[in-house]
Amino acid sequence: MKMKKSDVILLALIIIIYISVFSGVVQTASVEGVSMYPVFQNGFLTFYTSPKNITVGNIIIYKSELGTYVIHRVVQINYQYHSYVTQGVDPITNPIPDNRIGLEPPYGVPKQFVVGKVLEVHGVIISIPYLGYISILFSLL
Repeated sequence: MKMKKSDVILLALIIIIYISVFSGVVQTASVEGVSMYPVFQNGFLTFYTSPKNITVGNIIIYKSELGTYVIHRVVQINYQYHSYVTQGVDPITNPIPDNRIGLEPPYGVPKQFVVGKVLEVHGVIISIPYLGYISILFSLL
């Protein structure tokens, strides 16, 4: 049986992600909410790496002042305060940056609160629909 090139690439990607997750190089996060629609939807499982070389446009995961984790896009870097201003991508639920509506400090998310940067391969965000619901379900138990 001959495999299609796309099947081989998909299999290779799955193996690489599997090895990366279990080696600790890449970690996973489940998406809850609609602020990142259409990039992520509720129940998506996404992957993230250490928060290095963050630039405007990257999607980061940070721990908010309320103790919850937030996955949002960086829209501005505040070099004076070593922080990032973020915003969800859904224009209906997130029409303005998070710092202007009180979801993060006025100067942005401090660098030390950033947990990771969402994994992208050649501009494509790596995520798996519905798989995040498993983690969300276990967190409710």
